[in-house]
Order: sequence, then C-alpha cells, then structure tokens
Amino acid sequence: VNRERTKAMYGIGPYLAAKLVAELPISACFPLMFGSVVYPMCGLHKDLKRFAQFLGIVTLESFTSSSIGLTVGAMVPSAEAANALGPAVMVIFIVFGGYYCNEENVPAPLRWIPKVSLIRHGFEALCVNEFKGLEFETSGKPSDISAGDEVLESRLGFGDSNVSKSALGLTRIMLFNYYASYLVLKRNKQKFCKLRET
Repeated sequence: VNRERTKAMYGIGPYLAAKLVAELPISACFPLMFGSVVYPMCGLHKDLKRFAQFLGIVTLESFTSSSIGLTVGAMVPSAEAANALGPAVMVIFIVFGGYYCNEENVPAPLRWIPKVSLIRHGFEALCVNEFKGLEFETSGKPSDISAGDEVLESRLGFGDSNVSKSALGLTRIMLFNYYASYLVLKRNKQKFCKLRET
C-alpha cells in the first residue's frame, strides 16, 4: 500500500469507493442473517412486507453505523484513539435515540443530537414498522392502550412518522459520513516530495 501511495497510483475517491463496494456484500450479510433469526423469534408481524422492511432497516442502520465508524477512524491519528472515541459517540446517540428520552424532553441546546442520531432514526423506523396498524387485546382498564398507533403517538412521540422518512434520515446520515470521511482523508493524506529527473 505504501508503494502505491508514493507513486500516486489512485486517488482517495476511487480508493474509498472501491473499499465500500468490496465490503458491501459482507456488510449486508450479517444484519440480514441477524434479522432473519431475530424477527420470527420475537414474534413480530407475520406480514412479509413488514419482514422485508425490518431487514432493510436493520441493514441500512448497519451501513450507517459503519459510515460513522469510518468517519471517526479517519478523524483520529491512531486505531487506539478511534476505539476510545467510537463508543463515546455511540453512547451519545443511544441516550438521545428516543428510547430513554423523547425529543421534546431534550434541552433546547441539545435538540440537534436526536436529529443526527442513527439510533433514533432506526428505532423510529422499527417502531413504526411494528406498531402501525397493530391492535392489542385490552383488559378494560382506562390506562390500557388498544392500538399501536396510540403507542406511537402518546408513548414514543412518533405519531407523524413513517418508515420511509426514517430510512431517508438514516441515508442522509450515512452519505454525510461518507463525504466527511472523504474530506478528512483527503486533508490528512500523506504528502511526498517529487523527485527531479536527472
């Protein structure tokens, strides 16, 4: 690799694109296998369309988290620093992901974090995929919730959400991180002196 870099055989753009395309089948394989096992074991909707959407969401979230890892790895000087910074970034996204606190309960200066959290967009898409149109058996208590749409609206704050909107949010985060990785790698690339011909 060092010899190829010193000879400037290819630029950062083609290298990054080749890396992403080469890793695409492996990156998709694990979330698809995971989703295929977890979905029936959890007793989720038996609708084929919802199962396909579940697999798509899980795979897209995997790609998005890989893009964040790529950006973190490009920004820091060593693998040790990336291993220290990566989990800290993910913990922030998990805390503001919509499960522990709703977006409207987040302090105003931090309201941008849920919007850029891949966990929030993935969680929102998975909740909408499962709860939309779902009916529950109730015991007649006033606190019982009889419909999945009610859970999305009152408990989770995802009333106006849909799977496409959340998937678009994940895609935007992924593309932004790939572009940021490209810019950081371009800025930090090694520079070599040109040799004069004699």
